[in-house]
Amino acid sequence: DSESGQPLEGAWFRIRYLGGTSGTGGTVIGEYRTSSNGTIVVTGLKAGTYVCEEISAPDGYVITDAAETVYLSGKDQDVITVTFGNDKMGSLLIVKKDAVTGAPISDVEFLVTDSDGNLIGNANGKFVTDSAGTFTITDIAPGTTLVIKETRAKAGYILDDTPQTVKVKSNEVVTVEFRNQPKGNLIIVKQDSVTKEPLEGVEFKIVYADGSYVDAAGGTLSSTGLYRTDKAGKISISGISGTIVATEVKSIPGYTIDENTRSQRVVVRPNDTQTLHFVRFVP
Repeated sequence: DSESGQPLEGAWFRIRYLGGTSGTGGTVIGEYRTSSNGTIVVTGLKAGTYVCEEISAPDGYVITDAAETVYLSGKDQDVITVTFGNDKMGSLLIVKKDAVTGAPISDVEFLVTDSDGNLIGNANGKFVTDSAGTFTITDIAPGTTLVIKETRAKAGYILDDTPQTVKVKSNEVVTVEFRNQPKGNLIIVKQDSVTKEPLEGVEFKIVYADGSYVDAAGGTLSSTGLYRTDKAGKISISGISGTIVATEVKSIPGYTIDENTRSQRVVVRPNDTQTLHFVRFVP
């Protein structure tokens, strides 16, 4: 280990004899694997020049040193020692938190590439946070620059699609934190203008300013932006943000729609709750 000096088992080396007949690259006399004490001993070599080259680093390490050239004189007991160091690979830890509470957020999807755009990992660069709001990528070559971009936020949160770039160092865990702003909430209240009693079953169409439907809970509460007030005369929608337009489209028996007040517009901001009051006059 180039930092701690600990011996490393499992590194492979190729040794070539430059006095051979296979051209300028020399003759390969063998490939050898380091033992538990991090060494290879090759005996019985004739005099001449040899090249020692690491061809495979141990698991979790990267080849660091270039090939070494040595000369054996051929004298009895002539021993040459060559030392190679390996840098330990680094790791990346991604942490995803709620921007308001600091709580971890699971099921957030990221795309991770290197600075040349090559996808990292074996899932086309895709990584998803776990229940602790994290994921870890190990065995990254030191000096690698990674680009991390959030591609899918958890329901109820606003996507943070600004990439972050980090450079991985040897034998270190680089931590990158992303925070998501929670989306806001909208409450619609429908009442009788005289008694203030809640009105159940009044239908509203709720859309964004561009006309797209507000489909709360991933569309499970409404697939076309249509909602009805409950027994408390309310419609409650969470996990939304932006400019919202609520329009009363269908009344209940005994009541009519007031064309002057049937639509209201409101801006729902992150971590915000807005309430719209619709009062129904008895005809």
